[in-house]
Amino acid sequence: MPQRCATIPFLTLIGYDRKWAGVSPSSAGNGHRMLYLKATTDYIIEPDKRVFAVLGTAVHEKLAKHGYTKDVLSEEKLSDEQMKGIADCLETDEIDVKYYVLTDYKTSGSYKISIWLGIVSETEEETILDEEGKPVLLKSGKNKGQPKTKQKRTITTDPKKADMREVELQINRYRILFESQGFPISRMQIQAIPRDGGTYVAKNRGIDKNLYMIPVKRLTNKFVLEFYQALADRVNKAFKTGYARQCNAWETWDNRNRCENFCEVKEACIEMSKRNNERWGIL
Repeated sequence: MPQRCATIPFLTLIGYDRKWAGVSPSSAGNGHRMLYLKATTDYIIEPDKRVFAVLGTAVHEKLAKHGYTKDVLSEEKLSDEQMKGIADCLETDEIDVKYYVLTDYKTSGSYKISIWLGIVSETEEETILDEEGKPVLLKSGKNKGQPKTKQKRTITTDPKKADMREVELQINRYRILFESQGFPISRMQIQAIPRDGGTYVAKNRGIDKNLYMIPVKRLTNKFVLEFYQALADRVNKAFKTGYARQCNAWETWDNRNRCENFCEVKEACIEMSKRNNERWGIL
């Protein structure tokens, strides 16, 4: 290139990845093939696709500066025999001071936040009526004589349709780490900032605020620990055999375009599939 695409500080920041130290709470939702390939292969990143990650990091760093004040623990390093992790924020419960509230900061797109909230946006065709309540008819074209229509968007919130599986696993794992150290957790939540808040797209998805506090339900310790142990076992097996299965539907965002457009080890993944004579793609 005749010149750099960004400044050296920016490129240095986005070019840093934590060295592999085993499965962590934030590993939930990532396939063990992705985790294994990121730990064992060199891969190329596009600066443009890491911009939002920089914004999220900046939010965490700014908020972390206010930790260790007024009964707040921020960016606390935790560990047990299974894993290590860094929790965002633990503070005294204002309702019952014998307990604590665990919060995880999320700077995400409005689409993901709408999924966490269970917001459903539907578009349907609505007939245009005149002042007398009669359908307005088209006067020309191939549909001449047919009623004119317009798109009507309906936005509803149904908590039963909320999908927080990845978040629930992650934050409950932090909860287990804290409670093992003597900090009883009364409730958990995410503090979500829509990075496209205030835009037409966000509002069209039902996201009309710039800050959301979203409750996270408590999962059983057994379920959470077994999930992470199974994930760790699969990654460790990949280190021994050099092979890991392809990501499943959940790990690829229900067969959306994560593999094609949002996986930095895509090329290494394709090569692994070729070596093992399997068709690359969503399982």
